[in-house]
Amino acid sequence: MILSLGLVGMFGISGCLPDEDFSDVKVKAPSPKVSLPLFNTTLTVEDMLQADGETGALRKNADESYSLFYETGVQSDPVREYFPELPSQQFAESFSLERDAPMFNLTPPPVTFNGSIPFDLNDLTIYDIESSQGTLGITISSDYQHDVEVKATFPNILSPDGEELVLDFILPYWNGSGNSQQEVDLTGYRINLSDGEIGYGMEVSIVGSGQPINSTDEINFNFSLDGLDFEFISGNFSGIQVPIGADTLEIQALNGVVDGRIATNPRMTLSFTNSYGVPVSPDFSQLYIGQIDGNVVRLRDSPGYEFFDGGFTIPYLENRNATVEAETYEINDETSNITEAFENIPSGLAYRFGFALSSGENDTSFVSANSQIEVGVGLELPLEAGFDLTLEDSIDVSFSELEDVKELKMLLKTENDFPIDANLQVFFLDGNGSIINDGNGEPISLFEGEEKLLIAAEIINSNTGETLAANRDLPLSATIGQDKFEKIREATQLLVRANLNSVSEESNRIKLYSFYSIRFSLAAQVQASFDSE
Repeated sequence: MILSLGLVGMFGISGCLPDEDFSDVKVKAPSPKVSLPLFNTTLTVEDMLQADGETGALRKNADESYSLFYETGVQSDPVREYFPELPSQQFAESFSLERDAPMFNLTPPPVTFNGSIPFDLNDLTIYDIESSQGTLGITISSDYQHDVEVKATFPNILSPDGEELVLDFILPYWNGSGNSQQEVDLTGYRINLSDGEIGYGMEVSIVGSGQPINSTDEINFNFSLDGLDFEFISGNFSGIQVPIGADTLEIQALNGVVDGRIATNPRMTLSFTNSYGVPVSPDFSQLYIGQIDGNVVRLRDSPGYEFFDGGFTIPYLENRNATVEAETYEINDETSNITEAFENIPSGLAYRFGFALSSGENDTSFVSANSQIEVGVGLELPLEAGFDLTLEDSIDVSFSELEDVKELKMLLKTENDFPIDANLQVFFLDGNGSIINDGNGEPISLFEGEEKLLIAAEIINSNTGETLAANRDLPLSATIGQDKFEKIREATQLLVRANLNSVSEESNRIKLYSFYSIRFSLAAQVQASFDSE
C-alpha cells in the first residue's frame, strides 16, 4: 500500500509535530492502523486579527490588550473645479467733442471723460479679485481727421506694485480714422469690484491738422476682459457647494470571520480643517456602517446632540493671515448610535461629506486658490467584547492516493489561553469549493453535531488578563467510515468552521491580550489494507 496524506496548518499556519505529542499512538506492524503526525501550531491574537496596512493598524495598548485603529483622510477638490466661472466682460463707449468747425488748427487743453464699466458676475457678490490670470484688451479708435492722444486710467485695477493702471494711446491721422490697441496680462493684478463695476477716465488731446471737425466725430473705447481667474477673491458667497466624493473605508477585523461581534465602545473621530474664509454649512447625514451580514446602519445623533443634523460648526479663517486650526468631533455611544452600528462585525464605513459656502448677509468672506476642506477619519475598535464569532478557514488536503481505506480518524489535542469556549466543525470541499454531501444530501462533517473542543481558560487576574490555560491532554478523535471516505476521496480542502463564545462574568466581555494563544496538535490515523512486502 502507498500512503500519501498531505495537510497544511489549520488557520493557515503549519509546523512540525514535536516528538512528545501523540507519542502514545504507535505503529505496530503488521497492524493495519497507521498514524501520521500532521502538524503542531499555535494560534495567537495576531493570527486572529488583521488590519489593512494602508488604512488600519493593530495596536497594543499599555496593558498589552489590543485595539484596532483605522484612519483615512479626504479633502475637497481644487477650488477651480467647482467655483463658478468668472465670465468674460465686454464694454464699448463713444465720446465726442460736440464741436463743428470748417477747419481746426488748435491744440486745446485735454478733454476728460469719466464713466464706469458694469461687471457681469453670474449673480456672484464679489468685492475684490487678485487675479491669477486674465487678459485685458483696450482698443481706442477715432473718427477725427487729426492726431489724437488718449490717456486711459483705471483706478479700480491695481498693478502688482499697487499702482493704478494707466495706458497711453497715440492715434496719428493718416488720411482717415486712426486706432490703437493694447493688451495687459492681469496676472498678479487686483481688481476692486466693491461697487460691482470698474471706473475709468479718458483724457483726450487733439492736435489740429487744419481739417474740419464735426459734432458727429467720436472717440470709440472698447474694453474686453477674458480668461479671468483668481488667486484670492473676497465677497459674499452663499450656496456654493464644496464637493468631496463618496468613498468607503474598508474595515478588516478578524481573519476568516463570517459572523458575530468584535468590539464594544467603538469610537470615531472626525477632524475638520477649513482654509476657507467663509462660514460653511456641513452635511454629515450620509455616514454608514456596513456589516458582514449585509446590513447597513446609518449613523445618527443621540437625543440632545445635533452633529448629523447639521448643528456642528466648522471653524473658518477670520482673516487671510490667520492660522488654520482643526476642529474634532467624537462619535461615541453617548453622542450617537455607533454601538448599534457595530453590533455585528463591521465591513466598512461608507461616507459622503457635503459642504456649502454660507456667508451671512453682511459677511465679507474670502477664498484663495488653495482653499480646501480636509476631513480626517479615525476609528478605534477596542477589542473588549462579548465575543460571539464564527470563523472559517480552509486547509488543502489530498486523499486520492490512499487505497482500500477502511477508516480515517483525526486526533486533536488543544491548550487554550483564551477565556473563550469554541465549537469546532470541519467539512470537506470538492474541487469547486462546494461542501461534499452524503447519500442523504447532508454535509459530511468530521465531528457529529457541534462538539465543544476548546474549553475556555479561567481568568485569574481581571486587571492583567492572566488566565489559567485549559488543556485537553487526551486526543479528541473523529472518525470517517469507509462509505463516507469514498465520497470525500476527491476532496481538495477541509473547511474549518469555529464558533467562539466569551464567558467573562463582567457583562460577558473579555479583552484580547497579546499573550493569549491556542495550541493545536493534529494527527491522522488511517486503517487500510496493508501490504507487508
